[in-house]
Amino acid sequence: MIMPSHESPPSGVPRHRADFWRALVFAIVANLIFLGLLVFSVSWRNPPPVPITAELYTPPIPTPRPPPEPPPKKPTPPPPEIKPPEQPDPEIALRKKREEERRKQEAEEAARKKREAEEKARQEKLEKERIEKEKVAREKAERERLEAEEKAREEAAQREAELQKMLEQAKRDEWQAALDRWTQSIRIKVKGNLVLPPNIAGNPEAIFQIVQLPTGDVIDAKLQKSSGNAAYDDAVYRAIMKSSPLPKPERTDLFRRELRFVFRPKD
Repeated sequence: MIMPSHESPPSGVPRHRADFWRALVFAIVANLIFLGLLVFSVSWRNPPPVPITAELYTPPIPTPRPPPEPPPKKPTPPPPEIKPPEQPDPEIALRKKREEERRKQEAEEAARKKREAEEKARQEKLEKERIEKEKVAREKAERERLEAEEKAREEAAQREAELQKMLEQAKRDEWQAALDRWTQSIRIKVKGNLVLPPNIAGNPEAIFQIVQLPTGDVIDAKLQKSSGNAAYDDAVYRAIMKSSPLPKPERTDLFRRELRFVFRPKD
């Protein structure tokens, strides 16, 4: 074995570099010697090998992946810029104040107009309701007045009708009374001229229809119903004819051309 020389390095070369090169040369020589001995020993002991053909496959060497890139660093936001406080412009502040006052006045004016409009609408509604109530009251009063007048007219008409009826009844009563007085005067006159026959039994009834002129002169006396006693019938006929002219009525409207009389001896 060749030992390394311990000669001092030439001047001008650093000591640690000279040591490196000596160690490198020593390592190379030692490896060459060891390799030669190994080859010789194998060739002496083993027979010559039968040649064998073999196909060698060398797997592909994977391509090393590049190391992952580090994630990009987030940019650090710049520090906020600190601005010096702005000094308010007095003119702008004054305009802003005036604008706020104007808006406030407009809002107050709008609110005032709204209140006035609402109050006006309320007053108009009240006035309309008052007018409507007065109208209803007037219509009711007018209706009641008309109803009262109609009722009064009906009552007056009823009273008038009743009065007229009473007057007419009174007239009829008076007319009937006058007629009764007239016929009674005729009856009295006829009975004054009647001469009853003797031996009349009972109270026989004879009915005559007397026909006269407006002057009371008797034109005829017709026997409508006999009493059953011919002597009594003839006596009544003679009395009627003898009583001509008959008494006149109190009023001309009572005159009747034909009068029907019932005569009984005991009436």
